[in-house]
Amino acid sequence: MSTVGSIVNLVNLSSFVLALIIMSSDYLVVNAEEWSYENTDTGPKHWKEHYPDCGGLMQSPINIESDKVLYDQNLNYFDLSSYSITRGVNMTLVNKGHTAEVQYTGEDMILKGGNLPDDYKLVQFHFHWGEDDIMGSEHLLNDERFPMEMHLVHYQSKLFNFSNALSHPFGLAVLGFLFEISAENNTQLDSLLQHFSKIEEPDIKAEIEPFPPTRLLSGNKDRLDFYRYFGSLTTPPCYESVIWSLSTEFIPISVPQMTLFRTLHNEKNEHLVNGYRPVQALNHRLVTTTRRPTMRCGVRSYHMETSLSFILLIDLAIELVTSQYM
Repeated sequence: MSTVGSIVNLVNLSSFVLALIIMSSDYLVVNAEEWSYENTDTGPKHWKEHYPDCGGLMQSPINIESDKVLYDQNLNYFDLSSYSITRGVNMTLVNKGHTAEVQYTGEDMILKGGNLPDDYKLVQFHFHWGEDDIMGSEHLLNDERFPMEMHLVHYQSKLFNFSNALSHPFGLAVLGFLFEISAENNTQLDSLLQHFSKIEEPDIKAEIEPFPPTRLLSGNKDRLDFYRYFGSLTTPPCYESVIWSLSTEFIPISVPQMTLFRTLHNEKNEHLVNGYRPVQALNHRLVTTTRRPTMRCGVRSYHMETSLSFILLIDLAIELVTSQYM
C-alpha cells in the first residue's frame, strides 16, 4: 500500500474512534422541542440548547476547500446498479413543511461500494433550496453556495431500520448533489416536478410513478467522483452518525424549475424557502476524494501534508474530543 493510502487509512480509523467516543457519551438525549431555520429561539443558533448533538465537533454541513482535499487512491466508486429498480417500488412525494421529500418503500434500493462498512438501503431523498439562485445548498464548495442541494439518505442494512440507524456510529450514508443553474430545463427533473402542484401545502402526500433515482443524476454514474467526510444530520437531533459523500458533479436545473420548488408552502402559509443549515466548523476533520488531482507545474492541485503532520492532527483531535466528553 502507498504511503498516502496508509495515511488515509490511519486518519479514517481515527475518525471512527472519534465517532465512537462521541456517540457513546451519555449526553445523547433527544428532546421533542420544535426547531426551525428562522432567526428565532428555535433557529439553528439555538438547536444545541434542545438537541445537544447539534453542538458537537463533527457537525454538517461544511465548506469544502478543494485545495485542502486529499486524493485517496484507495477510495472506491459506488455501485448504483440497484438504483435502476422500479418494479415493486413505491414512491411518495411529501411536503414536509421544511423540504420536499420522496419516500421509498417496497423493493430495496441498495447503495454499495464507496468504502462503506456495509450495504446501505435508500429510505428517502429530499432537497434544500433558497429564496433566490445564489443560496440554498447546505454544503459550500470553495466558499460558494449553490441554489439547491439533494440528499439521498440511506441506512445501514444490518441495523434493520432507519430509526435504529439514526444514532448508531456510521448508521447513515448520505449521497449529496449540488445543483447549478442551466439555460435549459433538466428534462429528467420534470417527472418529479409535474407532481408539485399536488403538494403545495404542508403534510400533503402524493403517490407518484416510480422512476430510477439515477435519472436525476448527471455525469458518469459508474464512476461518480465524490468528496468524503464523516459528519452529522443537518437537522435536529444532529446525530453524528453520517458518512457523507458529496458528488463533484453538478446537476443542472433551470430558473423556471427552481421557481416551482418555491411554489410550495410551509406551516405558516409562507413560501417554503431557505431551508438550509449554516456551515459548521470542520474541526480538523479530513476530507478525501476519489477525484484524481491534476498536475499544475508539477504540483498536485490538492493540498497534501506530511505523514508527521497527519499523526499530530490525529492526536490533537482525539485529545480535544476526550477532554470534552470523557
